[in-house]
Amino acid sequence: MVTPELYGETAPEPAARGGRWSRLATGAELAFVAQVIVAGAVFLATSGMRDDHGTGFVSGTAVLEVLAGGLPLLALAGCLHWVLFSLPVTALARLTGGRRWETGRVVVCAAAVTAAHAWWATALWDVPFGWAAVWIAGAGVLPLVAAWHARRRSLWWGGMLARVGALTGIALLVALVGAFVQARTGWLGYEPPRMERDQYVGSWIGGGGAHRLRLGGNGEAEAGNLPLENRNTALWDACSGTGTWAFEPKGAAGGLGTSGGARDRVTLTIESCGRMVDWRIGGTADRPELFTVLDDSDARRVITLHRP
Repeated sequence: MVTPELYGETAPEPAARGGRWSRLATGAELAFVAQVIVAGAVFLATSGMRDDHGTGFVSGTAVLEVLAGGLPLLALAGCLHWVLFSLPVTALARLTGGRRWETGRVVVCAAAVTAAHAWWATALWDVPFGWAAVWIAGAGVLPLVAAWHARRRSLWWGGMLARVGALTGIALLVALVGAFVQARTGWLGYEPPRMERDQYVGSWIGGGGAHRLRLGGNGEAEAGNLPLENRNTALWDACSGTGTWAFEPKGAAGGLGTSGGARDRVTLTIESCGRMVDWRIGGTADRPELFTVLDDSDARRVITLHRP
């Protein structure tokens, strides 16, 4: 078959064959979905390196429920990202020239689309422009790299699906192995801060000021809207008042419990409130926090208090 080059004509670019827009941003939506899945897997795999407040690693059933309900929404998000970010960037790069300096034009166009979306987000939700731009650009790097690769290799969605799927599987396997090694060795595992009793003295707030606790040096305590241990036997779920507090170090606090096992603990006794929930130490040495875990009907809820 005679090709156009024999007559001095330039062969059409791969992206233009079969239609002007046929292969713009091919596979970008697959890369977006894959990066979100891998990011979630890494977050779960590194849970032992953060303070989980005693809630523990999510169960396999919970993961399956999240996947069943979240994958359709994630696929929709990938398509929206393709339409709103990847496609405009590659279309602008295509319209401003041919293959010469193509990569540089993609970068410039990506910066322009990022700035436009960041300005839009700032106008709608009053978020900082810089942070909005960073999040938008960060979420768009891998999809654009995937689209650039598909264009260079003249790949359709089938070929990109095979490549993205293989890389995602490898990344998930690495995350699984890393989680196993971290759980077995405790490498970089989280350790709650150790504080002396006097370091607990002072005011603690949480819930945007909805929960308040003041601990005095002589054992006096003043609570404001703090939860009760057994909320089913009272007319209210929280209580305010004055009373006393006691500090129990890690050894005395002992055993596993709903608030995270063997940690230093603060026990409150508030008059007319009944038994209050215990508060355990969490956070970091620079920013300590008191927390408790409430077993609601369908989930476990963590309430944290921190220094004002």
